[in-house]
This record gives sequence, structure tokens and C-alpha cells, in this order.
Amino acid sequence: MTIEGRNGMTASARVVARMREAFTFQISVDVDAIPLGLSVARAALAGGVDLVEMGTPLLKCAGVYNVVPAFRAALPEALLLADMKTMDGGAFEAQAVYGGGGNIIDFLAASGVATAKGVCGVRDRFRAEQPDIARLAFADILVPHQGPAARAVEVADEMVSAGVDGVGIHLQLDARRADPELYRSNYLADVAEAVFERVGSVASVQVVGGLSIAQAKALAGKGLRAFVISGNMGVADAEARFGLPAAEIERLVRGFIAEVSAG
Repeated sequence: MTIEGRNGMTASARVVARMREAFTFQISVDVDAIPLGLSVARAALAGGVDLVEMGTPLLKCAGVYNVVPAFRAALPEALLLADMKTMDGGAFEAQAVYGGGGNIIDFLAASGVATAKGVCGVRDRFRAEQPDIARLAFADILVPHQGPAARAVEVADEMVSAGVDGVGIHLQLDARRADPELYRSNYLADVAEAVFERVGSVASVQVVGGLSIAQAKALAGKGLRAFVISGNMGVADAEARFGLPAAEIERLVRGFIAEVSAG
């Protein structure tokens, strides 16, 4: 996505500022085939999302070298994030994402500072070569593995010091399926609020993990602004709704954005 610079800011700086200061919404396209993924992405964009996440299942099942160029060709103006869940070889995977037309790579913070710096190094090279195209690096902090809040804050500090543009506080799918009470509790909110308080002034802090509209609204009330809409589309259950008609996905996404943005 090419973004014209304003007020002397680069394309990347503008996106980072926007994600810190204004509400932004991302759709997680966690399907296993490109045609369905594009259908979900188009519906979500029509519903008002700011970012399209090429989900880990899609990238693994269909292949990074296929998915990223296909999404860029079909959605030339969209901000595209590749949820790589990288644990090693960060520079190589960042090259694949940016080289294919992706704007953002999301890697696992558990991979450590060396991987973070490798990803950020490739990001910086692409920024220098193509300053009118946004290139960002996000670190995904998986909880409860990297919890409680004190540990997540420590990890966020490490990632921001390594140069990332944003961190995600991510309640792991398997964990919330294994223990539904974890999803229904305030655990994710408590961790996200603590991380936001620590690094929210310098980095984007996204929240992801099957958020319901009520959960997202509560976090918005605490000042958080970057939210990921999962397959449940804001409904307070664990059901994936990617197979719904496009018009219904658009309606659900539009409702999520409207309610959370309204406070």
C-alpha cells in the first residue's frame, strides 16, 4: 500500500501514529484457502476494517509466496499484515513478506531480541528503498505463556527496545479453548492494560484473542485503540464465522467497529 507522506512523515511513521492515536481494526483471515480468504477480506474491508491480516493457517496451508502476492494484487490499497508467528529465521521471513507486497510482519515475541532485530533490519532496508510504502514490524506476545502482566510488560519493553513498531497481546486460541474461563475472565484485559500503560505512548498495542464487542468496548474505555476481529466476529462465543455470506460478515464487522468506536 502506497501512502503519501504528510507533514514530513514517512508512510511507515504515519501508519504507526494512526495505530497509536486513532481506532484501528484488523480482520484475522484465519482460513486455509486464498479464494475464501479474499472473500472474507473484501467483506471486512467493506465493513470498515483498516488492516487485513493474512492469517497463519492461510499462510501455512497456501504458502507465503502465493498468499501475499495474491492479496496484494487483489487488494492493492489495503494494509496487509502477515501473521507469520515466526520463531526463528526472522530476517528471511520478513524478506518474503515485504518482497511479496506485505506491509507488516507479525512474529512471536518469544523468538527473542535477536529475531526482533533481524526482522527490524529487513524492515529498515525496505523503508529506505521504498519510503512511500509502509513497512512495520509487530511482535506477538502470547498469553498466558508470556504472562502474567508483569512478565508481558517486560517482554514488551524488550521488543520496543529492539525496534518493533507495535506489540500484540494475544490470548492463545488453544489456551482459551482448553479453559473457557480464561476467555471469560479479565485476564487478557489486565495484561493488555498493563502493557498499554507501559509502552502505549511509543508503540501500537493491539489486542487479539476472540474478543467480544463487550470486551473490546471495555478496553477502549481504558484507552486502547487497536483491535483484532477474530473469526467469532465479535460474538461472545468460540464459533468461527468465516463461512457466512459476505454481506453478513460485513454487517458483523461494521457493527463491531461502530460499537467499539462509540465507546
